[in-house]
Amino acid sequence: MNVTQAFAATVAAMAPEVQRWPRRQPGQLMIGSKRLKYADFHSTYWQARQIFGERLYDFACDTTAPRILDCGAHIGLASIAFKERYPEARIEAFEADGAIAAMCTENLNDFGHADVTVTTAAVWTNSNGVTFSASADDAGHVANTGISVPSVRLRDRLAEPVQLLKLDVEGAEFGILADCAGVLRNVQRMIIEVHAFDNGRVGDMLSLLEVHGFRFVLGDLHQAPWMETKTRPPFAACATDKYYFTVFAWR
Repeated sequence: MNVTQAFAATVAAMAPEVQRWPRRQPGQLMIGSKRLKYADFHSTYWQARQIFGERLYDFACDTTAPRILDCGAHIGLASIAFKERYPEARIEAFEADGAIAAMCTENLNDFGHADVTVTTAAVWTNSNGVTFSASADDAGHVANTGISVPSVRLRDRLAEPVQLLKLDVEGAEFGILADCAGVLRNVQRMIIEVHAFDNGRVGDMLSLLEVHGFRFVLGDLHQAPWMETKTRPPFAACATDKYYFTVFAWR
């Protein structure tokens, strides 16, 4: 049984427990013979289901050693999946929450991927540090109140070619990508989780990708009814005007 099969089996076993398991309580799971530390059972289940069950992050490229930037790495599941598909991949992982970044490092080491570089910092538009709202799950984000954490400017990391940019930064993607105008030409593939929660213009982001020569597909759309909204859409199918989805972009 390979890692993907082991995760898929674990996800199936976790499913009955998700709704009744306490939120934001750290623990660990056995994935085959490997130990996986987690910060929040709920977050881990949904990430594992998407990444290893639905294979949401699978991608093809023209090298066996792609350079991958895993921005918003959380506990490392995406990097583990990338390493299974491309064992020689050169991966730089970024996670702003210090406690979760430590779990990410431990998980990657336990799964045999100590060569993945884990940086405890928020990906941002500068390297001056940011205020971060740590939530002890996968929803931590740059905010007006919270704790001070280091930041890295993504634009600086795109000076050299990148085969895959994975960006899951809870709403910061709008400003970050705008700051990367011009250097996005160095990126071959992108997987972007877009959080349309009134903190950015989706149309402007997609136009930026088009200007830089990307084709893209939008997928994995979900409404976010738990978010407060002042405007209810006039359509029965829409419970809220808040939603998130994934952009798969390539050139």
